[in-house]
Amino acid sequence: MDECRIREIYQISLDTNRATFAEGEYDIAYHLLLVALQCAQRLRDIEYLTEITRLAEKESRFIDDHHPEYVFSSKAAIRRGTLGLFQTAAQKARAILTSKNGNGRGHFA
Repeated sequence: MDECRIREIYQISLDTNRATFAEGEYDIAYHLLLVALQCAQRLRDIEYLTEITRLAEKESRFIDDHHPEYVFSSKAAIRRGTLGLFQTAAQKARAILTSKNGNGRGHFA
């Protein structure tokens, strides 16, 4: 698949993430965020990875503030000893940005 098509999938995934999140379909929104994350990783695009990190953190805060009872909120996840879904996505994006194994900033620069 060429770079142009991957960038298109990235943008469609983020647009659809925002729409489904706004409709309260948090599980679907999370998976769309992961599709965008995979595209950003394939493209080795620091700006895309940074954008995903910020968006995942924003969506996580919204869920924690407005729907703490949601099964994948940070509050619910902490009770299980894990991270909330969107915090997990942000953590994955940060790990890619900071990795030295060819998938992160050390390889992009």
